[in-house]
Amino acid sequence: MKYIVTALSALALTVPAKAEMRTYEFTAAVSQIGNVNKLSFEQSTVGVQAGSLISMNDRIVGRFSYDSSARMERGSLDNPPYDPASTDYFYHGAYASPTDFFTFKILPSGQTVSAGDRDALTRRVTLADGKVGTPNSRDSLSIDSGGYDVSFGIGFSNASSTWISDGTLPQQLSLADVTSASVYHYFYRADGNRIMLSGVVTSLTDVTVTPVPEPGTWAMLLAGLSILGVSARRKRG
Repeated sequence: MKYIVTALSALALTVPAKAEMRTYEFTAAVSQIGNVNKLSFEQSTVGVQAGSLISMNDRIVGRFSYDSSARMERGSLDNPPYDPASTDYFYHGAYASPTDFFTFKILPSGQTVSAGDRDALTRRVTLADGKVGTPNSRDSLSIDSGGYDVSFGIGFSNASSTWISDGTLPQQLSLADVTSASVYHYFYRADGNRIMLSGVVTSLTDVTVTPVPEPGTWAMLLAGLSILGVSARRKRG
């Protein structure tokens, strides 16, 4: 009996943990270029890199990850209005993940931003859990990163308030489940004007990779199977 218990314990240790980090690649198209200082819209703007140009309909390609098991803290929006009767808000700050958990590039300018960059150190995951049947209530998920000079984010929203339940992060993301999906990017031009880009997400692909067991895990599996074999032979003897 003790051999079987030992074997089962070894086998249990070899079972891979449930994949909790969800990773997605996305594409988007620049749909708006705003000059915050002048309160006006532009058809194109100079990018951060010298000589670069960002224009309407330019392509955005990016990647982001989030931990679907992350513990969300109930909170309120940073800016009013906040209506707890229609929507509950949840935050997960100080996100523990690789520095590239959120990154994208604008083509053909090549302007790139990544969470963890010198100017984009802060990062946050936010949920709005809308209440079904309440006017102007909606579910949304946003992943944001940035600092004083640069900020950027991606957001998904469902107007039916049936997408997110009990303030938990979605186990799976699909454009088919939301009514809108967009990205934004604030930055300063060399002339001192603050620019706000926004884009409509056009594709979203789940590229989550299931962790491959390490060599030590395989060794434990073989050891467990060997113990089971010895136990079976002794019983037959």
